[in-house]
Amino acid sequence: MTMLRRMRPALYVLGVAVVIGSAVGARALRAGGQQPEGVRSAAPAVPTTTKVGGPIVLGTVDSDPSPVAYGLPPVLQSGTVAKVFVKDGQEVANDVPLYEFDSSILTRDLERASLAISQAENEVAKAEENKTQHVKKIEVLQQSLDAAKTKVSTATSLYNLIKRNLEKGYELDKIDPALWKGKLDNSPELFKANADYVDAISMRDRLQAELDLLKAANVELLVKQARIAVDQAKAEKAKAETALSLCTVKSKGPGTIEQIKISPGTTLGIGTRDPALWLIPAGHRIIRAEVEADFAHRVTATLIDKEVIILDHSDPKITYTGVVKRIGGTFLPKRSESLIPSDTRVLECVVRVSDPSPAGKPPLRVGQRVRVNLGQ
Repeated sequence: MTMLRRMRPALYVLGVAVVIGSAVGARALRAGGQQPEGVRSAAPAVPTTTKVGGPIVLGTVDSDPSPVAYGLPPVLQSGTVAKVFVKDGQEVANDVPLYEFDSSILTRDLERASLAISQAENEVAKAEENKTQHVKKIEVLQQSLDAAKTKVSTATSLYNLIKRNLEKGYELDKIDPALWKGKLDNSPELFKANADYVDAISMRDRLQAELDLLKAANVELLVKQARIAVDQAKAEKAKAETALSLCTVKSKGPGTIEQIKISPGTTLGIGTRDPALWLIPAGHRIIRAEVEADFAHRVTATLIDKEVIILDHSDPKITYTGVVKRIGGTFLPKRSESLIPSDTRVLECVVRVSDPSPAGKPPLRVGQRVRVNLGQ
């Protein structure tokens, strides 16, 4: 009993609290669930000027074409920046030098390629000279062959003349004809004439073979090969010139320079992750809206060329207008600048911003997060 008397005040207070809480809850229900004045929701309210009834999706401001990250040219494995020609915020036209790498090694390569062309052209001259000499050799050899043929004819005639004279002598001396062959075979004069004839035949055949070989040789092929070497050397020179020109990195289109991270002396390599600078292309600004699967059935082709509302992500009271230009046909992972790609797949909707810098409002900047009310 004593314990019960001690607990009565606490039970009384608890009962009063329950009654008050019930009364407050009932009043909130009668008020339609409205929050008391001064209490704000964590979710941003949509302005009354915004179209209602459509999905509101997240998006990112982008340029068209997208921003370009500049870094190490493809001809270099690593390089040291020699000069930087631009500054942050500078507007540039197309094909304007941005920065330049040290190119002393590539300059030497170009000089070597130029020397290779001179050497190859010298080989062409030698091949042309050999071609001329080849024709002359054929002419000289032909003359030698003709002389050898004449010598064969003369040796044949001399042999026959000596043989006839010997046979007449045998006849005058009344030597038995059966013995003539043996005497002819032992005649020194006839033997020498026959040896001269054989030598003449051998010389003629040898010169004929050399002439045939010279005529069969395709000296034009050597000239052609030398000229191919010249073309190859010129290609190497053109390659060296291209590599040298790429050491000066130029803009690929008009735009604005942003976030320069290099200065003279900076070394970049194939493992360098940060770009040397960003170029934000001039032209239209677009929103890449991310439509998730839950709302895809409400995003149809009827949206194309329709005006939609763009809301600032942090302050939805700031609005802009845009026109839907494209609705993707495939669910793809969200665009991400991190090394770990997003697993969430979305349908990308491209909205062209009507005016990214309207009077009295902050401009939409590339990379800024926004919301898009598709209003369907």
